[in-house]
Amino acid sequence: MESAVLKRRPSRVWAVGGGKGGVGKSAISSNLGVALARRGYRTVLVDADLGGANLHTMVGVPAPSRSLTELFTRAAGNLSEVIVPTGIPNLDLISGAHALLDMANPKHLQKQKIIRQLFTLDADIVLLDLSAGTSFTTIDFFLAAHEPIVVVIPTPTSIENAYHFLKAAFYRRLKGAIVRSGAGPLVDVALEQKLARGIRSPRELIRHITELDAVAGAAIAGEMTRLRPKLIVNQIRRQEELTLGEQMADACRDFFGVEMNFLGGIHNDDRVVYSIQLKRPALEAYPHSPFAMAIEGLALRLLAQHKEGDNE
Repeated sequence: MESAVLKRRPSRVWAVGGGKGGVGKSAISSNLGVALARRGYRTVLVDADLGGANLHTMVGVPAPSRSLTELFTRAAGNLSEVIVPTGIPNLDLISGAHALLDMANPKHLQKQKIIRQLFTLDADIVLLDLSAGTSFTTIDFFLAAHEPIVVVIPTPTSIENAYHFLKAAFYRRLKGAIVRSGAGPLVDVALEQKLARGIRSPRELIRHITELDAVAGAAIAGEMTRLRPKLIVNQIRRQEELTLGEQMADACRDFFGVEMNFLGGIHNDDRVVYSIQLKRPALEAYPHSPFAMAIEGLALRLLAQHKEGDNE
């Protein structure tokens, strides 16, 4: 078993998101958590689907008495107070908020408090299972992660929603970078010249800002290059569907100027559904299944990048 001692270092945060529900984010998140825990990494799963928390079911935990709800109602002051064990060694859980109508859209300060505390948890890796869609809350959790991961399935609706998700994340990060660089007036000028200058993509917009002000442009470009999402193609039924990963990575690079790392694909496996019905992670219920083996491979690739991040 690997040693994963990261004493007194901030937790590494991974976030699994995507633009559409039903693509398998929760199954991937929960089983990645199991794979990490087995390798000796102290892992905390966080159900960040604030409007429809169900990650506890995926790991066989009854509805926890403690959840993110306690943070919003001030019954708890820190994320560490709502952690519950899963029964799996090295794997704990923070359940999503429930029973409160406005928890899907928390106030900005509440959200920022949660994000800050993610990095202070006593864990090696904090793994977020994000809600579907492109709300500011979901996008901000995604952008806060060291390893932001997008899950897509090879259907037109999922692909379209994944692009919308990536676009929302890009522009959310870009807006913040522009504010921090003080380049707002330059952006207005660039947008006014959009047609004349032939600016057809966000990548070209940043290039034009750099032409107007090299310092501001470099600051913005520097922030944007640190956005390096990862991509998983799930529920593959035909081998040629694997090409979707590289196609989306190329499109992301060409349009946004952002490097997206295609981690790999997961073939459709009915045992994922069976494991959910059993309320057990597939890695435990069906450890030799194609899904389980694919998750193990993804975990190894992500851990290699995790170690690189620790050395930065």
